[in-house]
Amino acid sequence: MPSVTSDRRSKTRKQAMLSLDRVPALSPTATKLLGRLARRNCEIRELAELIERDPLLSAQILAIANSAAFGRAQQIGSIQHAIAMIGLGAVRKFALARSISNLFGRRKIARSFSITRFNLHAVATGMFLELLSEVAPLEDAEDAFLAGLFHDVGKLIIAVALPEQYEDILSAAAVTCEPILEIERRLLETDHAELSALAVDCWGLSEAIRSAAAYHHEPEKSPTAPGKVSLAMAVSKVDAVVNAAGMSLLPAPPLQKEIPPLTLEGFAFDQAALFERFAVEWTTTGAMFR
Repeated sequence: MPSVTSDRRSKTRKQAMLSLDRVPALSPTATKLLGRLARRNCEIRELAELIERDPLLSAQILAIANSAAFGRAQQIGSIQHAIAMIGLGAVRKFALARSISNLFGRRKIARSFSITRFNLHAVATGMFLELLSEVAPLEDAEDAFLAGLFHDVGKLIIAVALPEQYEDILSAAAVTCEPILEIERRLLETDHAELSALAVDCWGLSEAIRSAAAYHHEPEKSPTAPGKVSLAMAVSKVDAVVNAAGMSLLPAPPLQKEIPPLTLEGFAFDQAALFERFAVEWTTTGAMFR
């Protein structure tokens, strides 16, 4: 006879799976943003036209452009002007991230979950992966940014669909110091990686992005072409670096004295130069989410 605890976990897993049926569909604008802006060869005019089709996203970008953080002397009233002043790369990344988190904007969410931290972590991971793809042979490199953006979306789904359980997971992690993934599996009979992959599938994104989400905690399970680094492996490595750097989704991430080395077996690249490039780009992009 199954135990009460087992029955409760099975019920919770069923709730988590049913929540995927209520995951908001991507709007036509979000779909075009993801499809077009995942690639970096985009012009200001094209980006402005896409953003202007989304009133909420437009308002968010104009508010940032006119904020004290960017110290504008005069009012900026057009998206094209805002992009020119802030920078095409930073606005591109902000638009991609907010187009996803805005989908859940009107949903009740677990009190400990922060959309700001979620966006910072997702964008930092995506940015780093995009830079890494320039110096290492990542498989499906064109999907690198979106793989970083979506790898933890399952945590957002848990926080929205199962807010009480989300709080229980964080509490258990604080007490036991167990990995979040193991606690999720114990309490929910699923984990955020599985939910992330299922959400990516619901949204009709590429198999490479789905696989990276599914296996970013177990990258050795992700199939890889010879001479290539799987996106799952790259996400796993970069995720650890971003968390150690203080851009974690957790409310109070543990402090680490040093960032772990970013190494990919069989491939050499200048890690210091990579970290320096990220730091320079993050100065502007990170400020947009604070």
